[in-house]
Amino acid sequence: MSERVLCTIIAKNYVAFARTLAQSFLSQYGNGKVYVLIVDDFEGYINPAEECFEIIKLAELGIPKLPEFCFKYHLKELCTAAKASFLEYLVRDKCCEALIYLDPDILITGSLDGLYDRLGNHDITLTPHLDTDYPDDDLLPNDSHILRAGLFNLGFIAINSSENAGAFLRWWKSKLYDHCVIDVPNGYFVDQKFVDFVPLFFARVLIEKDTGYNVGYWNLHSRRLNQTNGSWGCNEGPLYFFHFSGYDPDGSAISRHIPESVARYRFANRCDLTNLFTEYKHLLLQNGHSEARLWPYSFDCFNTGERVPEQLRVYYRNLPSAKRAGDPFDSEELKQRVDLYSRSAARFALQDEATAAAQLDAILNSRAWRWVSRYGRFKNRYLTRATERFGRFFGSKK
Repeated sequence: MSERVLCTIIAKNYVAFARTLAQSFLSQYGNGKVYVLIVDDFEGYINPAEECFEIIKLAELGIPKLPEFCFKYHLKELCTAAKASFLEYLVRDKCCEALIYLDPDILITGSLDGLYDRLGNHDITLTPHLDTDYPDDDLLPNDSHILRAGLFNLGFIAINSSENAGAFLRWWKSKLYDHCVIDVPNGYFVDQKFVDFVPLFFARVLIEKDTGYNVGYWNLHSRRLNQTNGSWGCNEGPLYFFHFSGYDPDGSAISRHIPESVARYRFANRCDLTNLFTEYKHLLLQNGHSEARLWPYSFDCFNTGERVPEQLRVYYRNLPSAKRAGDPFDSEELKQRVDLYSRSAARFALQDEATAAAQLDAILNSRAWRWVSRYGRFKNRYLTRATERFGRFFGSKK
């Protein structure tokens, strides 16, 4: 049996999630190895010697023009954009023969031997978002969520060290370098939508449909959890890992991605989830979540400390390559655009306020409003009083 290896990607403020994931893995594999890519600077916040995992820095992956790469993506996009490069690095430089990637907000509750063993006959393993269709109940999530996000949930992927898997990683890496964005109107959703093509473009791909893998808010309509003698189960088999996507330990929802008012499931009607979420919250807090969640994201600001607006990242990544010279975090031209965006935002706010005032003025001066106003005064002055008098009169006859 080859060494069991797991990896994940975080910014430093998510370290409690990475610790919880790593501990749940090592409880299954005491001799296993966990690698955590931390995409931003963590010196002074995290001591690598005290962690149960090996930390990899973004600079170790050999990503070309790294400052550009970090500037053009926001946090979620950056973490997913680095995924293919990270997996390729672990196969190449750490000699990993079989490798599982899991998002940090996952808890492992059962053996993953089946996934590792199947990498002997398959080079790439994926899990679909769904195994059955959603109920037609006008609640969320629904078809549109999956059509936007893609067929497969890339909170999990398993690969081996074959040439076929390597070709997939090179292909995926080329897509993620410039197009790992959340741009639903143009068909992009970070790293996931590209992987819809993988069963078509590459051989020896396994689509793992066992309902005990990658359980999350998007597939709860076909999953029921149970706990027997301390072991977690799902439907008629084991629960291998649960994906707490969108879960906020400080909130009350199963996932912040779905508004509770239209969510199909809440803790009130899914009592089978309560104990697992309670356990997970306890582990996160035990692993320092309350402190770590407040740690700053290194690439949130220019070198001067001024925040980088989201629209500036979009502007920058749409520039021709020739106009991206130098370190964008130290660019005077880009900093000047921050003021431009601030003035534009203030101008649009004033325009919106003026438009709203003009619309209200138009309503107040319309014939319809004058009629309603006159009718309201007439009703208040005559009809309401007459109704009250007749009411008292007829009431006295009873």
